[in-house]
Amino acid sequence: MDPLKTIGEVAALFNISRSTAYRLKKSDSWPCHLFGTEIRFSAEDVAAIQAKYAQTPAPDRRAPRIGTRANRRNQK
Repeated sequence: MDPLKTIGEVAALFNISRSTAYRLKKSDSWPCHLFGTEIRFSAEDVAAIQAKYAQTPAPDRRAPRIGTRANRRNQK
């Protein structure tokens, strides 16, 4: 069984401050386990948080063909 992580360890994992982690936990309802006043995160909780904020890559943007009509007019 994987050990449970503290909010400080999760904050370091996501490269954010502890206060930001507390704020995101409260506002975005991160999955966690409460033991009295202690907050702990399992490996599944961390994976769920990562999946929540995973970004899909942006589609490839093709450069517009600027000036092709003007070039055709000048070739006549």
